[in-house]
Amino acid sequence: MRQHALMMAGALLTVALPASAFEIDPHVPPEIVIGGSGLATVDFEQLQRVDDGTTSEELLNIDDSSLLFGFAKHLHDDNHYGFGAFGLKALGESEIGESVFLHQAYAGVGGRQWEVRVGRTGLPGNLVRFPTVRADDLLAYTHVPNARLDGESDTLTRYGEQLAADWWFTPYFGMTAAALARPEGLAGDPRYGNLNSGSLGLHYSVPETVDTDRGLTFAGLSVDVQPFDERGGLDDGDLVTAQLGLGFNISGHPERLLHLDTQLMWSQGEDSGSLAGDLERARSDATAAVASLRYRHRPHLQQRWQAALTVAGQDYSDFDNARRYAVLPSIAWRLGNGIDAVAQVAHERFEGDLRRDIGLEHETTVQFGISMQFDHTFNKSVGRRDDVIHLEHDMLLPGPSFGGN
Repeated sequence: MRQHALMMAGALLTVALPASAFEIDPHVPPEIVIGGSGLATVDFEQLQRVDDGTTSEELLNIDDSSLLFGFAKHLHDDNHYGFGAFGLKALGESEIGESVFLHQAYAGVGGRQWEVRVGRTGLPGNLVRFPTVRADDLLAYTHVPNARLDGESDTLTRYGEQLAADWWFTPYFGMTAAALARPEGLAGDPRYGNLNSGSLGLHYSVPETVDTDRGLTFAGLSVDVQPFDERGGLDDGDLVTAQLGLGFNISGHPERLLHLDTQLMWSQGEDSGSLAGDLERARSDATAAVASLRYRHRPHLQQRWQAALTVAGQDYSDFDNARRYAVLPSIAWRLGNGIDAVAQVAHERFEGDLRRDIGLEHETTVQFGISMQFDHTFNKSVGRRDDVIHLEHDMLLPGPSFGGN
């Protein structure tokens, strides 16, 4: 009997000790993920100006191409882990004087129901991702504006430093709280790292892997608060932005998915008497709405193509008929695993005081190109909630911006 007990104990130690050593031994290599995206389009742009008529331009656009490195490792047990990421993004014709931007540089720890991260990554400025070729194609309608930045920069509106925490009450329902350090100052010479705003959000999300029933698949609510200082002749004040996002599965068929995604955004700021500058528009009272209807054709659950129609509108309530509207039909055709041919037409019109102040009647951009995304994991051992590619925009995987549990 004693010999049998010793044999059983030895067998258990043979299984348990390597697992324990795996969690504690500092020489065990971390889980490493290399990923990225290559996005190149030929863009045809036409602008109808109020004063000097029509102008047009053709260019090759590589904006949003990126390279990502992700790392993760268990702590002293398999219920907790540490993680981090580094990422570089191509900016093309950059308004901040850089052709490559460090858009991801953060570290964090997490457990079964929570995560905490510190560093630079995407700001929690939107609830829903829409099926556009690039993430900033509808930035004015979808993202909280940066009220501390003097000048135009899509990059500095989307990325910044933060101390953020996620908590999941259930696998589907959770919350996010963050202290944010939005880039501030001049867009051509920004300052980084000063905590200057905060965000709080609640979200309900059904993972796509189990999203086969009709009905609500996502609901989110967030509030963002930005105190801002006197700058460029504008007074100080606060910009408070609330967002509501909803997503619905209309078809209920896994091979022929039909989704409706919507987001409403209300911003309460200060009336500066003009909409001519980017800073003035960012600090003004505004209401924006976006809706997207997309059809995904997936025979045998393999993605083949997606067609989408996205519409958006924005109104500045303190001005006379100061509105703009956008319509974006788009299509993506799967050429191979992670490689898609993409096309999009974006038409935007301006009205009232907004048309007068920015000097534009309407703008049309036609895009054709190739999108490629890839990722590969070495020493897979942790299994984080979101892979590193989730940090990048993918027009074939729109929906909630929050990760799942």
